[in-house]
Amino acid sequence: MARLKKLHEVRCVAVALVAGVFCLSLSACTSTGKKADGTASSEKEKKGEAPPDAKKDAESPPVDVGFLLSMTYDEAQKISPANANVLPNYHVAADVINVTSKTSDGQPRRATAKGHVFLQIDFGDQLIALGQEALIGGNEVILRGKPLLKRGNTVVEGLEDTTVFFIMGTRLQVVGKHRITTDKGVTPTWPSSWKDGPNPLLPALSPNDIPKGMRASPLLPSLQDDDDVSKIPR
Repeated sequence: MARLKKLHEVRCVAVALVAGVFCLSLSACTSTGKKADGTASSEKEKKGEAPPDAKKDAESPPVDVGFLLSMTYDEAQKISPANANVLPNYHVAADVINVTSKTSDGQPRRATAKGHVFLQIDFGDQLIALGQEALIGGNEVILRGKPLLKRGNTVVEGLEDTTVFFIMGTRLQVVGKHRITTDKGVTPTWPSSWKDGPNPLLPALSPNDIPKGMRASPLLPSLQDDDDVSKIPR
């Protein structure tokens, strides 16, 4: 009888120890909040909330190409970190703008722009251009980064990050792959490229990206005589 009583006590102690270990293990799992792969879970993940980046992407509205190409400079400057009026008739808004030359009275004469570049060109006929990098000065614009240029109902679309638009007055020449379309016909992947911003792997945009003979046979004819274009102040 004594042996049975002792055996019963030993079993009770063993059960208590096992229960205690189980409780400690459960407590540890609850406090560390680890996933099946051993990594820690955040409080938001425990509550079923999406990570901040995923939530931000989900809330970010889709890019409307037609809206961007229909904007005016006044509208663009309200949603862009930087803006400038560059002589003679260029109005630019972008993430970053650097004025590289000014007139004696302080007006921007040449500038560079980078990141979500919006450009309104007013030489009689208004042109709207979008890109990721731009060199602006005199009567010339060099634009790169899957650029778009709208004139009337026609849109010229650069199809690669390396495509370069050379705009002189209201005339256009293109270096690289491109096509003529409308704002509704722009490549479906263009909005994501616009969101991504400039391609960091490309070298800095340079005037040397334009071949010397580029001024001949423009894709979009000028609305002004060549003599008038040559008189546009540099």
